[in-house]
Amino acid sequence: MAFSVDHPWIAEREATICTWKADYNRGFISNMNVSLLSDFLTMSARQIEDYVLMMKHCGFTGIQVTDMVAAWRACGSWEAVHDRYKTLARALHNNGMKFTVWCWAAEFSGHGWHDDEAVYENADPAKPACEDGRVRAFFSKYYDIYADLAPHADRVIAHFFDPGRLKDTQSILYFTRLLADKFRQINPCVQIAVDTWGCPEDYPAELVAAGLQDIMLMELPFLPTWRQEGKRAAFRKGVKTLGCGLGSWGWYTCEYEIDQFPFMCVNNRVLKDVYHQTRLQGDSVLAPTYWSEMDSYHVLNFFSMYAAGHLLIDPDADPDQLLAESAEAITGKMHPQNKARLLQALELIRDARSGDTWRSYWWQEEDYILLHGDFSDILRRADKCIRDFEQLLTEDEPSDGISFPISRRHLYRLMLPHLYQIRQFSWFRQVLSDLMQRCAAGMTQEEMQNAANALPYEIPEYNCVIGLWGQPEARIAYQMVCDFCRSHGLSAPDRGHMRFVFKRRLYDALCTRQRGLNAPVYVSPRFYEGGKALGEEYTASLLEEMAAEGVLIRREDGRFALKNWADFRFDFNI
Repeated sequence: MAFSVDHPWIAEREATICTWKADYNRGFISNMNVSLLSDFLTMSARQIEDYVLMMKHCGFTGIQVTDMVAAWRACGSWEAVHDRYKTLARALHNNGMKFTVWCWAAEFSGHGWHDDEAVYENADPAKPACEDGRVRAFFSKYYDIYADLAPHADRVIAHFFDPGRLKDTQSILYFTRLLADKFRQINPCVQIAVDTWGCPEDYPAELVAAGLQDIMLMELPFLPTWRQEGKRAAFRKGVKTLGCGLGSWGWYTCEYEIDQFPFMCVNNRVLKDVYHQTRLQGDSVLAPTYWSEMDSYHVLNFFSMYAAGHLLIDPDADPDQLLAESAEAITGKMHPQNKARLLQALELIRDARSGDTWRSYWWQEEDYILLHGDFSDILRRADKCIRDFEQLLTEDEPSDGISFPISRRHLYRLMLPHLYQIRQFSWFRQVLSDLMQRCAAGMTQEEMQNAANALPYEIPEYNCVIGLWGQPEARIAYQMVCDFCRSHGLSAPDRGHMRFVFKRRLYDALCTRQRGLNAPVYVSPRFYEGGKALGEEYTASLLEEMAAEGVLIRREDGRFALKNWADFRFDFNI
């Protein structure tokens, strides 16, 4: 089948604006060094208009926003966030595009947001949450906030799992209907959709049985469970049998979400691979009519979003040609030398951080590129690329590029730190490789320890967006150092300034948990990202140090709380 704009693979294509605040990540940690030039929630009305035009140029037919308490806390109120969204909706509709609201449907507290009335469970544990009037009132209050956007919305997507505080299916079905009713009372034409992230197998059928036959069900393109033999085809057969619409909620395929370990990605080839696999797994049963792709790093994600939007139109398109087109969209046709410099940088970022397939791009795959990439080639290319790329900073603005939310020079300056991180990581890999060869040739234990202590594993964060798990290459570099030391009976080096940075982030996260409460909140070493972000053992050692320093209180059961917990008792958001 030949695809085109008039006959696209996916009829409705939207970018999903993920609104974790760039400098206040997930409401847990603050980072004063992050540039807000890549933060959607601080864009002006003019920048939002340019953002819409940028996404239209990428081939998208609409934009989806994530509405959640973490964004509200970061901006001071839900009204402030909704004002941004309404400005966005007007710009979209003025340009013939659609506006979708995706909302946390069972999570209205935490993430820096405090509500004294929060209640998610029935006072009688044996009964469903929805049968408790307090729970119904609490959910209704927040659904009324979401419905503030109903006059502007073409679609609303309910998200109940991860995060989500409802534990029984009856309540989830009840509140799905309540959310749909609140939106439709204001806007009868709004489409209702439900994403299936983390849901049980029988959830879609139960939604329909509960009277929601007219909804769109959203699958996921990437999770390993969706790659199981026959999984996608079976899901789509069920959707078809139920008579529902089929959509796809693309998360992580364009980039990493900025709450974990974000960095600038260039995923034109990865997207081609994911879309090809998705088509093979289920299009013969039922093809989606709607697809959204996550836009988390915003302006630095443009090049992947351009590939995504056009591959959703024609999945057989050449991803490398699309990358070249996206570079020219920025530099314009009047400056071919600038296009060449930009394209060289984009190809380096792709080859260093993403590779060609999902298996090279995703951190849990065996072929993860940061562990298995050709660092010697990347290091050789990086030196030349940075020299050439820095020339872009001296060039005048192009006159024939597309509308863009920030200046070209600002875009280049935001990209440059990522090139430096790639070069630093490749140099570290070279030094570590040389050390391993010297060890194999023969070194004393003292010589090996001294060499290990000197390994340049720190990858600077610069002004980049940093997630709760830290800078990705820095994380992998230190993992490699620890593995090397462990295999040779050495002590892993531990620079003091990095311990200080991580302790500060643990402190920030504890402050977030303590706000608005009148008793100390005690946590285990697993409290920070389940112990996975920094490692449970390392997290425990940092908490022990903070207790010894008088920052934390340590109980006999090994749990910790803030020494100055009472300082945070006055906090409210609503």
